[in-house]
Amino acid sequence: MLRAWIAALVGGAALAAVGVAGATVDDWERTRKDVIDPLNSELHRHLPTYLKSRDLTGVLDLYTTATGTGLRWTEPTRVYPGREETVLRWNGDRGSEPIRARYEKILEIFAAIDKAELRIHRIHWKNADDDGYPAEVRLLVRGTRKDGSRAQLDQRATLHIRQQDKLWRISAEEVTGREMVLGDAPRFELATEAAGLVDVHENEGSPRFRLVGDVTNSSGSAVADVDRDGCEDVFLAGSPRSALYRNDCRGGFTDVSAEAGIPRPFPSVPTGVVFFDYDNDGWPDLYVSAVTGGDRLFHNTGKGRFEDVTKRAGIPAGRWASMPIVADYDRDGFLDVYVIRMGDHEKTAPEPNYQADNGLPNTLLHNQGDGTFVDVSEDAGLADTGWGLAGGWADYDDDGWPDVYVGNEFGFNALYHNQRDGTFRNVAKAAGARDRGAAMGISWGDYDNDGDLDVFVSNMYANSRWALFHPDFPVPAPWYYRLLGVFLPREFEQHAQQIIEETTRGSTLLQNDGGGRFTDVTDRARVRDGQWGWASQFVDYDNDGWLDLYAVNGFVTGPIPDDV
Repeated sequence: MLRAWIAALVGGAALAAVGVAGATVDDWERTRKDVIDPLNSELHRHLPTYLKSRDLTGVLDLYTTATGTGLRWTEPTRVYPGREETVLRWNGDRGSEPIRARYEKILEIFAAIDKAELRIHRIHWKNADDDGYPAEVRLLVRGTRKDGSRAQLDQRATLHIRQQDKLWRISAEEVTGREMVLGDAPRFELATEAAGLVDVHENEGSPRFRLVGDVTNSSGSAVADVDRDGCEDVFLAGSPRSALYRNDCRGGFTDVSAEAGIPRPFPSVPTGVVFFDYDNDGWPDLYVSAVTGGDRLFHNTGKGRFEDVTKRAGIPAGRWASMPIVADYDRDGFLDVYVIRMGDHEKTAPEPNYQADNGLPNTLLHNQGDGTFVDVSEDAGLADTGWGLAGGWADYDDDGWPDVYVGNEFGFNALYHNQRDGTFRNVAKAAGARDRGAAMGISWGDYDNDGDLDVFVSNMYANSRWALFHPDFPVPAPWYYRLLGVFLPREFEQHAQQIIEETTRGSTLLQNDGGGRFTDVTDRARVRDGQWGWASQFVDYDNDGWLDLYAVNGFVTGPIPDDV
């Protein structure tokens, strides 16, 4: 997947792959073969494998030094006292320490290691010294202790790495940060099978996403009490099979799709879904967006039975939709629908793939109040043509009118301020909310309890990002940036590295300052590395009065696990 992902990054249409110093694709192929792949294999793959299997000799063979520096394994400090989980932090005693002793301590703590990861955050290819290349890494170890309780170690370090007899080895290690989370028993348990919700997603008929090979669309889910029995039911979208599961109020679910009027096979290839009461009759209706085959609106006729009213309601077919989000944007008492759309992944590609605006326009459907909708996207200023994957309504400036944040997978996100006259204005840049990080999920919540809504953007953190900063990497650049590189090579390189940094660094938490502006507090809040992020949700899972953050991640696993 490392090779496939990098190929996707440089493979946008109308882009030419030219390195910052005149390097070519051939240069990069040699570097990938001789430098990147061996380094990825030795450190990113072998070190965690040896550690998980408790092979201390294998781990130590990756080092050419017997002594490390930085934080030592002394007594930690407990932070966040009073919480159910114990969080320990090492932040005092620094000095020299045997590398062997460091790993012996880890193996002493963990009776069994479920998973170990070494994430290479950055290699400073141009700052080599006598010890080799400086590299910033993060070691994660998850498992159980001797008493059966669970633990996770999060250790950050600056390494020096160098190639020795064609093998990459660690020549120096300075531990710069270390935390451990301990829990006596998990608060949650997996209940999928017991609840009867064993459902495998299907996406038959989906177009292929040409940018990343054989990848096809995924679909969403929605929760609502469709029959008003006091228990939440679940809709799972898919093609040809979408399913509505009714909650029996005893912890179990039953597939009631047929009796509820959910067609099978489903008439489109669905993506996002949402329950909302569009006609104010007290029953949750269902909107299903689609990548192909057209969006669908299902009216709840009562007690959880649905009727397809797509044509009667004036819902345009649309295509390449990501998700529908709802709000009463004009405060007329009826919920409206905003459909976030991506680009045509089958026939086109984002241009350029770090600042694309050649996607399909988003669709704002105004609820007329008589059971019909009308497309007002252009007039409202919401026909955004970024490659949108997510969006979220929120009144971020507390003026009583819902605004909307739109996440663009291949470029800058947009924050549209509600002008209170049926129109919107993109204020992302002025508000400090113009994030560019391959957005895939948007969540609003007041995480700091200051009375203002903050926003978390689930982005892609690429474990292979360190390779993209190599001087031989062929930066995907349109002709006008290539021309800039001829006359201003330093400026071109800085611009190229800024793009790589922003599009691969991970998720973003924007703190609302209450005055219409946002501050990026991601690193301070320690929520940057959410891996390949998708959806997320603020939720106070431990009922302590503070919003926590649940972030879903993952991607197709290649021959080398965790490489993306």
